[in-house]
Amino acid sequence: GSLEAVARLFGVLAEPTRLEILQALKDGPRAVSELVAALGAKQANVSKQLGVLHAAGLLSRERDGSVVRYGIAEPMIFELCELVCGKLRRDAERQLEALGGPAAKKRR
Repeated sequence: GSLEAVARLFGVLAEPTRLEILQALKDGPRAVSELVAALGAKQANVSKQLGVLHAAGLLSRERDGSVVRYGIAEPMIFELCELVCGKLRRDAERQLEALGGPAAKKRR
């Protein structure tokens, strides 16, 4: 059912290299070689992760001669990342506050 589909999508996003790839594509499509250079990762691993993201419908793929370019097919993914990052930021601020850190002083 639909919950399984949601779980599969979260599973796709549960891999740090795949998240790095999505971030690297935020400003527009890039060739596989550019992504390998930007991530400082092995070509085989980047290609594998691109395949997973493409199969999940998150990336578009375009061939231009021998060059393959990937781009974001589902911009909603960045909204999801923003929600998660916002939650992590709030958690960190609460932790700082509990420790009497700068966040606590700001609010007084």
